[in-house]
Amino acid sequence: MRVHFIGVAGRAMGGIAIALARAGHRVSGSDEDAYEPMRGWLEQAGIRATCYAADHVPPDADAIVVGRRVATDNVEVRYARQASQPCLSFPAFLRTHYLKNSRNAVVAGGVGKTTTTALLAWILEHAGKHPDFLIGGMARNFQESCRLSGAGLTVLEGDEYASGPDDDLAKFMHYRPEVAIVTNLLADHPDLYPEPDQMHDLFATLVGLVPSSGCLVCWSDDLASMRLASTASCAVVTAGTGPEADARVADVRLAAHGTAFTLDGVRVELPLHGWMNVRNAAMAAVAASRFGVPLTSAARALARFEGLADRQDAFEAGGRIVVRDKASHPESLRELRAALRQRFPRRRLVSVMQPRATGGRRWIYQRDLPAALSGFDSVILTSPYEHKPASHVGWRNEPFCLETLARDLIGLGVAVARAPSLADLPRVVRERSDPGDVVLLSLREQFSDDAAAVARGLGSPVTIA
Repeated sequence: MRVHFIGVAGRAMGGIAIALARAGHRVSGSDEDAYEPMRGWLEQAGIRATCYAADHVPPDADAIVVGRRVATDNVEVRYARQASQPCLSFPAFLRTHYLKNSRNAVVAGGVGKTTTTALLAWILEHAGKHPDFLIGGMARNFQESCRLSGAGLTVLEGDEYASGPDDDLAKFMHYRPEVAIVTNLLADHPDLYPEPDQMHDLFATLVGLVPSSGCLVCWSDDLASMRLASTASCAVVTAGTGPEADARVADVRLAAHGTAFTLDGVRVELPLHGWMNVRNAAMAAVAASRFGVPLTSAARALARFEGLADRQDAFEAGGRIVVRDKASHPESLRELRAALRQRFPRRRLVSVMQPRATGGRRWIYQRDLPAALSGFDSVILTSPYEHKPASHVGWRNEPFCLETLARDLIGLGVAVARAPSLADLPRVVRERSDPGDVVLLSLREQFSDDAAAVARGLGSPVTIA
């Protein structure tokens, strides 16, 4: 198959392109924002991300896959349409070419999707099922973020963003779930779902795709998820800490070396930190049981899970422990802070935060960030981030205000410093942290070079377990 990707450097787009190339397909791609490490991964697979140009579209392409953030007036998109070449979003491409005859597990929810997807794929892999998968990150137990071998069993991270510039369906609506796992429901994406019930209604539509022979897996401690479960016409299987859970989590022990708990009486030793990973692992194990993997086998796999890149990645530099993580949602930051307290007890925690400006000053990134960051000993703020915002969004007249966030944090007793730009971060972090501190870098992957500069500014980075 000959496939061309317009916007090839996106996490999912790049992962799919690499998987196709490794499977022997002819793959090409273009992008204007090919940053590391995706650029290097593409090149290792023999794919060079070219600039956008009409003559880069192969005339013999069997499919042209268009990324969600590609503009509708993109020169390659216009050329392909004029030539009547088939253009698809990547979720539609997967549905058409890989998912129609596959048993599919779709992991959705507010936070925890990527880790839960990776955990489920690894449990199935460890059990000899060798599934295909699409993970929104690089799981260290695998050599790739996506595998497309036609295995007949596929684990997919499914999010609620629109699939493409001309495909308004949420990505997970393309994925034909036999099993749907919903980690939690949280307010997010105000550009798409500004009202609370809109998110619930969308996920209810996902649940409605699960056939009567399939099932929905939920966390019973999450009230919004259980409200969603009440809409299901398929079987519902829950994990949770209460007596109402079908698979009960108990005897949780959070230690610096990792986490342990029991799931329906089966002891699980998990080399990850944080309560959120208890939830993620329990739901992955319950979902795997629907594909014939007993909990005892799942527990053995979980003990060998190696984590994901950019999820609590820790290294030592200049006497500090620097942790890379993509957390930006207030709930993710609350959970991550607790996980860092578990992993690095009795150390000062310094959060280096690039806030998301999406939603303006009335949305969660302005309203709830102060409380989420209040558990850190110190916070270093840099310029807020909003990727290619539409001109018509409702918060244009009330934009996110970094000064308000700083003032709110100071009011909660948190020491606050400002880095005027990303280029200033190495200096400010060096000046406002001390040897022995744990420094959390919450920067988007587009700014990986800036994160590396912070580490170099402190000293020679050394990876730690």
